[in-house]
Amino acid sequence: MTSRILAAFLVLTGGLIVGALLPLGFAMAAEHRHDYRSSTLEAARALASTAEEGIEDRDGAATLPHRLATVRREIEGGDQAQVEVVDRKSRIIAGRDTGLYTPGRAAVGLRGQTRVSELGGRLLAIVPVGAQDERVKGAVLLARPLAPLQERVDRLWTRLGLVALAAVSLAVALAVYLAGWVGRPLRRLGAVAEALGAGELAARADPPRRPPEVRGLAERFNVMAARLENLIYDSRAVLADVSHQLRTPLAALRLRMELFAEEAESSGREADAAEFEAALEELGRLSRMVDGLLAVARAENTTTPPQVIPVTGLLRDRVDAWRPVAAERGVQLLLEPGESLTAMLGPGRLEQAIDNLVDNALTATPKGGHVRIGARRAGHRIHVTVADDGPGMAPEAMADAFRRFRTGRAGGTGLGLAIVHRLVTAEGGDVTLSETPGGGLTVTLDLPAAR
Repeated sequence: MTSRILAAFLVLTGGLIVGALLPLGFAMAAEHRHDYRSSTLEAARALASTAEEGIEDRDGAATLPHRLATVRREIEGGDQAQVEVVDRKSRIIAGRDTGLYTPGRAAVGLRGQTRVSELGGRLLAIVPVGAQDERVKGAVLLARPLAPLQERVDRLWTRLGLVALAAVSLAVALAVYLAGWVGRPLRRLGAVAEALGAGELAARADPPRRPPEVRGLAERFNVMAARLENLIYDSRAVLADVSHQLRTPLAALRLRMELFAEEAESSGREADAAEFEAALEELGRLSRMVDGLLAVARAENTTTPPQVIPVTGLLRDRVDAWRPVAAERGVQLLLEPGESLTAMLGPGRLEQAIDNLVDNALTATPKGGHVRIGARRAGHRIHVTVADDGPGMAPEAMADAFRRFRTGRAGGTGLGLAIVHRLVTAEGGDVTLSETPGGGLTVTLDLPAAR
């Protein structure tokens, strides 16, 4: 936002400088040049009036250089000005050493004409002497240096440059101030939104008095946050009720069923004992579904800031923990060697995901099969794979695998992959399914690498 406001102010200021300040500078510089030419011409005419008295008078001619010097000192830059006077016969009366005389220049004044032109770094003015009575007595050639004019123009552009610099500095300062004025409440609102996303449900924005748009945004954000907090608390309350109302009776029912099964078996009622065993299996399945629902709810309602997770060490620990279970089922659980890798995840999330995947893989893999776990780096991502050589999964089943209660396995709840998907995607990752070469299912977790 600061850069955009700054760019807008700089464009506006630049437009004002180009559209107003530059034309003003050129106009004032042209005015200075015109004034300098006019003052040079007026000074030449004053010198011509002084020279008229002594140009044909022998006594006056003797004092002419002194009088011309007096008039020249009154001119701006007169110390560097040069004056040359010629009579009507084009003879030099005063200023022989100036080098201004040429027959062409003298002829201009002797014809009664006036001319002002630049000569190198000087301004040359040629005026006739005594032309007012239609009888030209001579001509005056006055050369003034252009340095005073250039200094005046340079001072003009320096002042205008300072004005432009002050305008740009003011625009930058004003843009930074406005960006801070507008952006400060937005940054505070962003921090509150981040805190809310991290699980601080009580986080609320402090609506600023100005600007009104940001105030309205903060107020609407607070309304949204309050509604979200109520929804999550209601959800957690429902889950607490479910946990209390379902898990406790299920545990009591299981205990009673086990007692009935033991009694039937001890009294020799094999048929009744078999029925009780079947009922216990269904009861266990129902308990697993309740536990799965609670696991999904915890995955959706829990938000923790990501941390650096040692992926390689964590996989080694999970393989060690599941290896006895795999050995009991006659399945080899293998950890593929690889480099030491770290990822950015919430604490405990990768363990939950791996446990669910390994449980699914061991269940799907027949006796004598293999489950391989590995990890590798792919740019700024970490790919963790859990591959089995079980029956695999049909393409249409893969498309629905992450939806709850969708399962192609008898007795399955359809919640394991849904939990894994929720845990990983909540951390900015992704989960993909593919066929294992030679048969089976490979689950790939795409995780953000730690930097």
